[in-house]
Order: sequence, then structure tokens, then C-alpha cells
Amino acid sequence: MCGIVGVVGLDNPREYVLNGLKTLDYRGYDSAGVAYLTNKGLEIYKDVGSVEHLMSITPKSILTNVMIGHTRWATHGKPTKENTHPHYSIHKSICLVHNGVIENYREIKSFLLEKGYSFYGQTDSEIVANLLDYYYQNNDIVYSIKEVIKSLKGNYAITFFTCDNDQKLYVMKKGSPLVIGEGNGFNLVASDASPMIKLTNDFIELSDHEFGILSKDKVEVFDKDGNKVVKEKIHKDVESISHDLKGYPHYMLKEIEEIEQSVDNIIKTYYKDDKFLFDPNLINALKESDHIMFIACGTSYHSSLVGGRYFEYVDKSTSKYIASEWAFHPTFPGNKPFIILISQSGETADLIHCLQIIKKHNLNSLVITNTGGSTLDRNCNYSLLLHAGVEVSVASTKAYVAQVTMLAMLSYALKNDTRVIKDLKDALKIFNIIKDEYKPKIISLAEELKDKKNIFYLGRGFDYFLSLEASLKLKEVSYIHSEAVPGGELKHGPIALIEQDTPVIVFITDPETASGMRGNIEEVKSRGAKVYVVSIESLSKEEDTITVPNYAYYLSSVAISSIAFYLAYYVSIAKGLNVDKPRNLAKSVTVE
Repeated sequence: MCGIVGVVGLDNPREYVLNGLKTLDYRGYDSAGVAYLTNKGLEIYKDVGSVEHLMSITPKSILTNVMIGHTRWATHGKPTKENTHPHYSIHKSICLVHNGVIENYREIKSFLLEKGYSFYGQTDSEIVANLLDYYYQNNDIVYSIKEVIKSLKGNYAITFFTCDNDQKLYVMKKGSPLVIGEGNGFNLVASDASPMIKLTNDFIELSDHEFGILSKDKVEVFDKDGNKVVKEKIHKDVESISHDLKGYPHYMLKEIEEIEQSVDNIIKTYYKDDKFLFDPNLINALKESDHIMFIACGTSYHSSLVGGRYFEYVDKSTSKYIASEWAFHPTFPGNKPFIILISQSGETADLIHCLQIIKKHNLNSLVITNTGGSTLDRNCNYSLLLHAGVEVSVASTKAYVAQVTMLAMLSYALKNDTRVIKDLKDALKIFNIIKDEYKPKIISLAEELKDKKNIFYLGRGFDYFLSLEASLKLKEVSYIHSEAVPGGELKHGPIALIEQDTPVIVFITDPETASGMRGNIEEVKSRGAKVYVVSIESLSKEEDTITVPNYAYYLSSVAISSIAFYLAYYVSIAKGLNVDKPRNLAKSVTVE
């Protein structure tokens, strides 16, 4: 989940590399570093901390033809200066940056130790630099790359240069994202297009087991055997990947308030003139399947719980799996299952692992993602893009609502039931009421909760699914321990944790379960809990904290999820935390 940038042939590359790292630091921000070649040889500046700190220790003027940079989310080795990228080989012949995980690094390290190599850090990335060095002893870098590709197991995006100053960048990819940007008299590389978009609109996306050689005037791509590969250029514009805050203090707040636009984009893209616009082949494949499997992680898993219920309502049996679990114990219910993978980034390593298994069984797969051109988008049988716009904050908000929206429309399309469109538009009216009228109350509640150690969310049915996402958002950005519990499960264990003044936040929007939830409220109140209720008018009580107009309750994750998102945001702000970059997390999870 690290961020990579690189450049060859650009005058004054410092600005591009450092600003590029700042653009990518949502991918990791434990440490950061840069490396480049001058007439004095290899120069490296790196340290634990933010890209801003790296900027302060990097020379203001850099004269070089080749430069690479990296911002890290630690996997192998603690966030220390020694483990910070870039890494160089023992003979200082290779300097590289790496995103991913090398699964067999211990075996490679043992091999290199036997050959007389030594290491200054604990990362798997340093092992790759030295393996390249080992095979480069014959001065044939292409041979070295091919041998390393044969040797490595795991996922990687690697960018490196040789320290003999051949004025070239070398790139290698398997599993982790890496994009080349073609310029005029220079060429670029990065983990995604965003750092490069001010300098070029033309991009080449590497496929797995490919490597590239970049000089200032040329980009060449090869397969693992060294055969030249012709790659199509992809054109992207600034608007499609803009990271502009547009006057907001934080991306999380901006993205919460872009939920309405995100939902509207999906409706306009996949519905017109009273007709759904989904691929008929996709709809037929879903209809013909006898079981729908959902595979996802984190927030996307929570949306799959909602979506699974939608498909059950249209007479499809479903199962929902956490990708990191299913990948090691795969199962395929039914005789003709159809698999839906959900990933905001389209690069989630656990899901890519799952897709490899799915392909071996020749089963139909659909990815729902916000990222066109991503690994999952390119490799699934079908793809539905969310068109939610760039989501920068590590805590996903609008992408979650977009996923739920897509799943609602897709499931209703199986029955050609267009009522869902009106229901979605009505749900957006509730979203706007919350945004315009209830923020002061939510801010006040955040102040009340900011110093609490434990907070519980309760709900049943769709309200429980929303509780899971609400709880995740709170713990992600506020570091308060939070747990979501189905109302009926309280008495089966969790109620033992309720004590005097324990905050319990309750969602009541489902007529079928409202009475049971009111009983659950009395249960926790009798143990001293401080209860906060979010309800709809037809199910409300005078003492409820927030009451909103009625809507189709199956769309709670569209209509009222913003209450949970705002609360998490304002609790984090009240605690003085970095809401867009919570500790230990990164936006794109490209390691298993």
C-alpha cells in the first residue's frame, strides 16, 4: 500500500517527485524518501514521518536525469529510517522503490547471505535490490530483471535505476499497481495517474509479469521472457482524478458531502428513459445463476451485506464472504454460482487472489469498483464503475454509499422494477435534510463522545448493516473502540460490556424490527447506558436524538449513513486527529 513515483529526463524533477509523493500519501505515510543520481553518485534522502518532513530535508535544487521517490505503509520491518525506501544494494549498483509483499523473501535472503551479501534493514524490498544486484554482475540488466521475475513470489510494483548512470528507469509489476506516463522529452512512472496528470494525459498500464525500460525519449515494455509488448495508451483528464479540496478543510468532509452527486452519477449512467442500462449479458448471467456470491473486505464487505439482502428480495440465494478468509478456504455454493467482487480501488490484494481462484474454476465474475483500468476492472468478466469521483480520505464514505446504490439498482434490474429509482431520489432528500439541518446536533454529540473509551451501535436488519459501517468509521478516524451488535444478540454476550454512561447509538428505521429495538433500548438503559436514537418519523419517540422523515427503509445506507459519517468525522476533529490519514491505515490495500 505504498506510493511510488519516478522520472527520467525531466528538468528540475524535485517538484514532480515530492509533490507526486504528497499526492500518493493516502497509500501510506509512515515514512518517505527520494533517491537520484548526480555527478557525485547516488544521493538518498529519507526519514520516518510525512512527505512534508521529507520536503524539508531534501535539497532545494537537484540536477539529475533520473529520480525516484516513495511513501511507505510498513509491512516488513518497523517504520524506521533504515527500513524507509529507497533501498540500495550492497554494491550500490541498484537503487529501488517497491510496493507489495515478497512472500519468499526469507528464502531469497538466505540465498544471498550464502553469497556474501549483507543487509542494513528488515524489509523484503532490500532483498529485491540485492537480488537484482546479484544477477547484474554480468552487466546485463535485462537478464537480471528476467531472473528476478522468475525468482519472486508475491505481489510487487518496482521502480529502480542502475547506479552506473545509464539514464534509464526500470519498472516491474505483478499484482500491485504501476502506471507509466508518456511526456515530451521525459517519461514518468507512479502508482496511479494522479501525480502525473499535470504533466501528461497519456498513460500505459503494465500488466502482471511485464517490465519496462524508460529513457527520456522512449518507453519499451516486455513480457517476462523479454519479448517486446505493444501497449495501448490510455488518455485521462484532470477532472477524472482531481484531488482538489474545493475549499473544504478535509477530504473526508468533502467526500461525505459529495454523496448526493455520487448517487446521481450512478442513476444517470445506468438508468435512462425508464430503462436500466446494464449490460444485457450481465443481467442474463445473473438471472441464470442459481447462487450469488459476494466477496469483499472492510467497508465493501459491509456494502455486500446490504447488497446480498437486496438480491435475496429478488429471489436469489446469496452468500457473503470476507476475501482474506475465502481465499484460503474457497467454496462455491450452488451449481452455477455468479461471483460479485466489490473493491473501491480495484487493486485490493485479497480480492485479486480470490479472482485468480475464480478464474481457475471458469466462473462468471463481476467487479463493482470506483477505479477504471484497475486490475479487477481489467480481469473480471463484467465491470460496473461507480463514477463516484476520486476518494482520497482513507475512511471511505461516498464510495460505500455508491456501492449500495449500485447493488440496489442491479438487483431491481433483475425484475425490471424501476421503483428503486424513486426510492433512491427520496433517500437523497433525507441526506440533504441531514446535511442542512442536523450537523449542529451531530457536532454537539461528537463533543459529548470524544473522550469515551467504548461506544456501541445497535440495529437490526439493514440498520445492523449500517451499524457495522458506522462503527468501523468511528474506530478508523477517532481510535475509540466501537462495536456494532444486532439488537437481538445483546443478551447473548455483549450486554455484559454495558455499564454506567456507556454510549449506545441505535438506528430504528425498519417497521418489522422497531418494537424489538425499543425493547433492546430498555435493556441497555437498565444497565446504565446513555442511549442516542436515530429514527424515522413513523417509528419515532419524543426522546429520540435525531428523527428524519420516512423513506424506503432498505435504503438506510443511502439516506442516513451520513449521520454516522459526520459523527465519526467530528469526533476525530474534536480530538485533534488527522482525520484523512488515520494511524496504521492506508487507502488502497494492495497487500494481503
